Amino acid sequence: MAKKSPGVVERPKGSGKFYVRIKHHGKERLTRVASKAQGKAVYTRLRAEILEGRYQPERARPISLKTWIDRCLEGSANRDKAHEEQRSKYWSTILGNRLFSEITSEDIRHHQTKMLASGDWKPSTVNRYMSALRRMLTLALNDGKILRHPMKGLKFLPEEQKDHYFSDAALKKICALMDPQAWREVHFAVETCLRASEQYGLKWTDVNFDTKHLSIPLSKSNKTRRVPLSDQALHILRSLDSALESPWVFPDTIDPLKPKHPYHAGAHFKRILRKAGMPGNWHVLRHTGATRRLLAGVDLVTVSKILGHQTIQTTMRYLHLVQDHMASAINRGSLVLDQTGKNFQVKSGTKSGTNVLITS
Repeated sequence: MAKKSPGVVERPKGSGKFYVRIKHHGKERLTRVASKAQGKAVYTRLRAEILEGRYQPERARPISLKTWIDRCLEGSANRDKAHEEQRSKYWSTILGNRLFSEITSEDIRHHQTKMLASGDWKPSTVNRYMSALRRMLTLALNDGKILRHPMKGLKFLPEEQKDHYFSDAALKKICALMDPQAWREVHFAVETCLRASEQYGLKWTDVNFDTKHLSIPLSKSNKTRRVPLSDQALHILRSLDSALESPWVFPDTIDPLKPKHPYHAGAHFKRILRKAGMPGNWHVLRHTGATRRLLAGVDLVTVSKILGHQTIQTTMRYLHLVQDHMASAINRGSLVLDQTGKNFQVKSGTKSGTNVLITS
C-alpha cells in the first residue's frame, strides 16, 4: 500500500473539499481549508510550527473568532477578496475577541437586528455580511472547531427585488456618454453576463480564443465555470491592448500589474447613469445580458448555465422581465377591423405610435 504523504488532499476526489494532512507524534491530523491555494499556505505554516516545536493540535486549545477569520483569509483564492476582507474585518471588530464556544445564535441575531435598526444598512447588505460570517463558521464546523453551527435556523432578511434591464435605447444612450474603453467594459459585461468581481478578476490565461470560452477558476459557487464567448465578446477582447502590458484583461489604469477594482468601475458607471437620468447599477448589466438571451429565444437551462446559477429557480427570477416585455409588445401588429369588415388598421409599434391604414 502506498504511503500517504503530508500535504493538501482532496476528499473525496473531485468534491472540491480540501484538507491539509500533517503528522504530529506519529498521528495523522486533517485540517479543513477553503481551497487548494489556501491549503498550501496553511500546510507551510503548520510544518514550520512542528519543526520549531510550537505546534499544538487545534482541538487542544481554544480559538477566537478573529484567529479563525485570519486563518480563513490566509491564502484565500476568492476573486472578490476586497469584499471578503471588508466583511471579515467587520466581524473581527465586533466579535473577534470572543471564543468560538462563547458565540451563540442569540449574539448573531442581536447583531443582525442592530445592523438593520441603525438605518445605515440595507437588508441586502446585512445579508451579505451574514453570509460571510456563515461561511467562516461552516468551515469551522467542518474542521471540528465548533460542535454546533450558531447560525443554524437563523433567517436572512427579506430583500426587495428590483430586477430590471437596460433596453436597446437605454444602452445607446449610455454608450453615447462613455469613452470607448469604458464602453467596451460595459459591452463585455452584457455579452458575458459576468459578475463584476468575475470580470475584473479575469486574467488573459483564463481566455481561450480557440474554444471561444472563459474559465472562471473560483466563481461564487466555489467551482470552476466555463463561460461561452459570443462573437461580439471575442471582438472586444481582441480590441484590448492590455495583453501587451498586464496579465489582467482589465488592468488598473495606474498600475497595470494590478486588476481594476470592481468598485471603481461601478462608481463610474453610476455617474454615467445619473447623467442619463436612469436608475440602476453595474449588476443590471448582468440582468440585461440574461434577459436579452431569453428574449432571443435561448432556453432557461442554457441561460442558467451561462450565469453560473446553482439552481434554475434562481434564473427564473428573470422570467418576469421577459413577461413585462411581452406585455408591452403584445399590441404591436394587432388588427382592428372597422364595421364594414373591409378596412383594418395595423398597430405598427412605430415610435410615433400612429397606425397604418390598409385598404383591401
